Amino acid sequence: MESVVNDNVMNDDNIINSDGDSYEEDSEVKSRKNIVDGDTMTKKKRKSSNSSIRKKMSYVWDHFKEISDSNNEAKSEKDIVECNYCGKCIAYKSSYGTSGMKNHIARCKRFPANLNRKQKLVDFESKTITSPGGTSKIVQVPTCWQFDQDNCRKALARMLIVDELLFVFVEHEGFRYFCKQLCPKFVPPSRKTVTRDCYSIFIEERSKLKDIFSKLSSRVCLTTDTWTSGQNLGYMCLTAHFIDDQWRFHKKIINFCPIPGHSGEIIGKSIEKCLNEWNLRKILTVTVDNASSNDVAIQYLRRRITHWGGSVLDGQFLHMRCAAHILNLVVKDGLKELDLSIARIRGAVRFVRSSPNRLQTFKACMEEENITSKSYVCLDIETRWNSTFLMLETALKFKKAFDNLYTKGGAYCKELRRHFGVPDDDDWRRVEAFLPFLQIFYETTLKVSGSLHVTSNSYVPQIFGVRDLISSYCDHESESIRKMAHQMKVKHDKYWGHVDNLNILLFVALLLDPRHKWGFVKWIVWVSILRLKELNVNRFYY
Repeated sequence: MESVVNDNVMNDDNIINSDGDSYEEDSEVKSRKNIVDGDTMTKKKRKSSNSSIRKKMSYVWDHFKEISDSNNEAKSEKDIVECNYCGKCIAYKSSYGTSGMKNHIARCKRFPANLNRKQKLVDFESKTITSPGGTSKIVQVPTCWQFDQDNCRKALARMLIVDELLFVFVEHEGFRYFCKQLCPKFVPPSRKTVTRDCYSIFIEERSKLKDIFSKLSSRVCLTTDTWTSGQNLGYMCLTAHFIDDQWRFHKKIINFCPIPGHSGEIIGKSIEKCLNEWNLRKILTVTVDNASSNDVAIQYLRRRITHWGGSVLDGQFLHMRCAAHILNLVVKDGLKELDLSIARIRGAVRFVRSSPNRLQTFKACMEEENITSKSYVCLDIETRWNSTFLMLETALKFKKAFDNLYTKGGAYCKELRRHFGVPDDDDWRRVEAFLPFLQIFYETTLKVSGSLHVTSNSYVPQIFGVRDLISSYCDHESESIRKMAHQMKVKHDKYWGHVDNLNILLFVALLLDPRHKWGFVKWIVWVSILRLKELNVNRFYY
């Protein structure tokens, strides 16, 4: 039976036709067949390959892991994969690809590449380094800085608090333009927002301070004062002073509030309420001025603190008199002899500072007298004698300029004669003679009224040093100065002339000062015995 071969039969590189003759296949045809055969073989290999190998060809499998079926049975159509960083589970299907996993990696908050994409800048921070030898130097330490809107807002709120700026300052056009030029990324908040930020800082700092008070091993000393504003509203401020466990001195304002009156009972109850809010019980002393209402307030606080169990020796030494206030009273009594002279000089200074034209005229008088001082006269506050001292001290430098202004007459003489008159040579001479005496009081006031360092150890030496100075001026050749010193001595002895008026804790601080020890205390005791016959010496050795 004859058969007809309709297809070509391949035999290596030759092809046999139906006649039995063979010929070599064309190279182009052969290459086309090889490509088709290669694709067919690749598809077969892919179909025969394991599906897990096919899925792990993407880079996302480095950040995910498959979760096996809990029943160990055949997997469902959708597999479950888990993120290696946040643990989130994502449904995966081979026909959908890995797009879901890629999208999750782009927004995963725990993915290392997404933790911090902000650009950092190198900043140099000044730090003080102390060498083992004791020398210190300031070095620039490089740090990494990056923009943070929240930190910038917090720094802005702190600036308003420290510099005592208005909240509306953040809405001023100049400030916003400055912020735009400094850092365009920073968006200045509104005044309401910055008010909330300031209050948040207050809450945060108050919480920190309460935690410090709860762990504080030492006692707290308080200072308080009350006053009336121009709107006839009464206010009270309470400040806490303490030393922490690292022997660092701290001063914290723990209360600033309006009060309905200035009676002793109201002041005492206001302080008690504040102490209850801060949970302060261990109080050593309360420093107040010499108003009679403060004596009633101290008696009330002594009973309450003793009831809490936080007083020392039943609160016998709770009351601490303000040394600066007593010095102010002493000097003001002495200045009564110079009231007219001081009033005349004060009127001259007020005239010069009352308008720019008058100040310019006074400068012309200074040039005529060849006075080249860069400072000018300053007006004092009549209730603060130290400002009066500064006013008199600067006015004496320009005495010749005031005399030149007097010779020109005009409005200067007319206006001063309406009140106390023009200062003459006797007024200038009396003030000049008494000014060195006032300078001792001024320097003493600065020493005992320091708020950033401990002053209790210098309290007694300064006070008794002033007393000896007053006694020496009682024998001055000038009658006016002798009378003035006598008035000061009477006022000084009223508060510090008897040991019962002194707080014995001040002598404890004096003993702890290695510069004094017992020597100064013994000297004070014997001097007090000679001055006051009624002194009980044993009380100093309580």
